[in-house]
Amino acid sequence: MSLKTKVLLVFCAVFALLALIFFAVSHVIAGNIAGKLENESIRENVERALQALEREIAALDKSAADWATWDDTYSFVEDRNREYIEKNLVDNVFQILRLNYAVFLNTRGEIVYARGYDPDAGEEIPLPPGIIFTAHNQTGGLKGVVVTPQGPVLVAARPVLKSDGSGPARGTLIFARTFKDKDVKELSEITRLPLSLHPPEAIDFRELKPAGTLKNGEPFYVKIVSPEESAGFAVIKDLQGESALILQANSYRRAAQAFLSARQAFSLFLALAAALCCLLALFWVDRAVLSRLARLTAAVTGIGRSPSPAPGIPPLEGKDELALLSSEISKMLERLEEYQQELGEKEKKCSSLVDNATETIIVVQDGVVTFVNRATLAHTGYTAGELLSRPFLDFIHPEDRESAVQHYRELLEKKSPLYACSFRIFAKDGSVKWMEANSVVIEWEGQPATLHFLTDITPRKILEEELQRLMAEKSLILDSLTEMVAFLDRDMHVIWANRTAGQSVGKNPEELFGAKCHEIWQGKSAPCPRCPVVQAMETGQVCTGEVASPDGRFWSITATPVKDKDGKVIGAVEATLDITERKRYEEQLRFLSLHDSLTGLYNRAFFQEELKRLSGSREYPITILVADLDGLKLVNDTLGHAKGDELLQACAGVLKTSLRRSDIVARIGGDEFAAILPKTGEKTGEDLAQRIRSAIEASNKEHPELPLHFSIGVATCQNAAESLEETFKKADDLMYRNKLQNRASARNQIVGALLAALKEKDYITAGHAARLQEMCLNTELGG
Repeated sequence: MSLKTKVLLVFCAVFALLALIFFAVSHVIAGNIAGKLENESIRENVERALQALEREIAALDKSAADWATWDDTYSFVEDRNREYIEKNLVDNVFQILRLNYAVFLNTRGEIVYARGYDPDAGEEIPLPPGIIFTAHNQTGGLKGVVVTPQGPVLVAARPVLKSDGSGPARGTLIFARTFKDKDVKELSEITRLPLSLHPPEAIDFRELKPAGTLKNGEPFYVKIVSPEESAGFAVIKDLQGESALILQANSYRRAAQAFLSARQAFSLFLALAAALCCLLALFWVDRAVLSRLARLTAAVTGIGRSPSPAPGIPPLEGKDELALLSSEISKMLERLEEYQQELGEKEKKCSSLVDNATETIIVVQDGVVTFVNRATLAHTGYTAGELLSRPFLDFIHPEDRESAVQHYRELLEKKSPLYACSFRIFAKDGSVKWMEANSVVIEWEGQPATLHFLTDITPRKILEEELQRLMAEKSLILDSLTEMVAFLDRDMHVIWANRTAGQSVGKNPEELFGAKCHEIWQGKSAPCPRCPVVQAMETGQVCTGEVASPDGRFWSITATPVKDKDGKVIGAVEATLDITERKRYEEQLRFLSLHDSLTGLYNRAFFQEELKRLSGSREYPITILVADLDGLKLVNDTLGHAKGDELLQACAGVLKTSLRRSDIVARIGGDEFAAILPKTGEKTGEDLAQRIRSAIEASNKEHPELPLHFSIGVATCQNAAESLEETFKKADDLMYRNKLQNRASARNQIVGALLAALKEKDYITAGHAARLQEMCLNTELGG
């Protein structure tokens, strides 16, 4: 078969193979790209549908949070008053909030109130099982989907708290709404997607293809419904994490249709282009290559028969590769003899280099030494005859032979260089030397062998042993410290840590190596703000500071920079001490310096400082309220100071719950209280005073055995031109005026309560009663 025929057949075969490869690759690539685009489109549609459903749940959760964090709800769960139900749980509220079920539970999980109502039908409906659960121990509550026999139900549960968000929680408020077909239709209209919900058993997941994960980490699935339509599926889980519903979102397969049309058009174009290129390439190869190659072949054949090959290569016309080849063949023949001479000279040089090298060089074949250089003889003291043809293991220390054999086997198996294998050898004089081997597999006289370059590292080994001894002494000293000590590099990686540092996180010190300081002790991805270690490495100075860890502990840190011989900071030594107990005492002292220890309100010193601070502020108008507890001395003298303290604490509780969080409430004397109300006018101040009186009446109804009686004075300072001190005195005068006005009635009520209390304790006798009556007549209220 001629070369031309072979070239023609090769061209045809290559183009046919390229065409097949192109069609296969284009099919795979087009399918992958279309599949990825289609999956991405389905994922976006599924996420859009899930987000719409999450917004419905979030709206329900917001309503539950608003109702659960409310003083009225907080009271209702405790006293079950009908007024709350009649005012707040009417049909119109269910329609506005789009509710079907409202359940109030106490902390024991008992139902305080529950109602099911269908706003669309205007009729009561029973509570489905599964929507009643407690969440008062969950700070953020619970929300999600619950599947009931009546269908899926959106549920949001929140702990019942006070309006200011404080606790403790008195129970759980549950709002729920059935999710019907019309709700699914509304979601379809909102998202502009054909949506449907199915129970888990209605979908055969064997027919679905996993297509990746959603933003929330959950998987989603794809099914080709038809050549024009595909569907995405996602699992909706209930509050227990179980599969509750399957969401289906259908999409039009635009990408697949577009890729199919483009591939068909491009395939036709490629087939025509391949045929034309094949014909043109064959014509060009025949003219430019085959005919000229035939001439060159004839000339080379003639040179092979000639005793002088250099002349006789006719130069081919042109400046292409064949012309260059004919020229280079002529030059090659001229240089061939020169290379042979140079090769002999280089072989002599290589032999001289190996023999005069200071590094030990040994060739081992089948475990036997077959070549050594002069340096080997000098380092070991043996002669060449004593080394050659002897097993290499005879010269290796017995304790290192096993590792050397393993090194030799690994070298032959991997066929790649191995570096820094250390072992001991025996010299002729009986001394032991440490050697480090760098080895490679070579071919020696037509057979595999290993070439070993050995370096004497005995002095280095002696230094390493001394260094290990010093490191052991350092570890012993640092491990005995009660402080946590660690050496960190510039990137905050732990290079070394003592035993105390490891014990602080329940690990061995070696397990901390390579981890970052803030990841181990703080659980953070970045260093703490104003970290002393970072400051020490940036400034090159010793830095100290305090850092709080997520577990609530406080640490005192001293960071000392470590520098190299050029003065460049390469790391820092961190010494850390647990100061949690000390910080706790400091916080207690700080609190006691500003607060009254009995009531928890601010003390008189803080009250006076706030008066000075607000004198030059922009908080005007400012109202000052002064309140005096009536009958405290009488209660102390009659029932004891413990009862008097309870009375003071009850007064503080009334003031805190009646006033706003922005108001400053303080106990300024034994039975005197005062409050600064910033940005509060005279009318608002009177309203707040009235709120306090109402709260006192409610408290007295609840606790008639020890009633509260306040004398209240309120004064308002309109601007900075007026003195807050004068306003305070004015409020104090008004309080005393109020005390005088209500003196008789308050005294009668307190005396009656005290008599009742004493009667219960069986203290009332004729003589004692007389003395009590005389004491009440002679005692001024408020003293």
